[in-house]
Amino acid sequence: MDKSTASGLKSKPQRDSLAVALDAINDRWSLHIVRALAFGASRYTDILRSVGAPRDVLSARLKKLIETGIIEPRSADTGGAGYQLTQKGKDLGQVILVLKRWGDTYKPADVPLVEFTHTVCGNVFVADVRCEACGRSVKSGEFEVRSIEHEC
Repeated sequence: MDKSTASGLKSKPQRDSLAVALDAINDRWSLHIVRALAFGASRYTDILRSVGAPRDVLSARLKKLIETGIIEPRSADTGGAGYQLTQKGKDLGQVILVLKRWGDTYKPADVPLVEFTHTVCGNVFVADVRCEACGRSVKSGEFEVRSIEHEC
């Protein structure tokens, strides 16, 4: 069913799992914070230096990321006060790796690359989105979208 408004624009789509994921990181700073933590920053000042967000904005984003379960405060008992990624936050790292590949492809010429080494095999890691069923790389335009409704 087409849900169009009087102006002809489609109304906001229904909330689905992709919308939930986008909502968790839909601001300018959240992925930068996750990146900083993944790269080893943990203390507020280290994150501030790495991200460059205004202090009030950084504090608000850290609070939001804690509330969504992406990061958690780290106590002085567990290696010094600061923040760390939860498993949910570490899993978000897979998304960042795919974004990195896109950035490698479309970055300006004067922006340096960052390489990741796969510690299991020792080779440079390049993220690749693959179909779980057939194992082939998935390219844009090679899939269709459908919503799966769950019955109560």
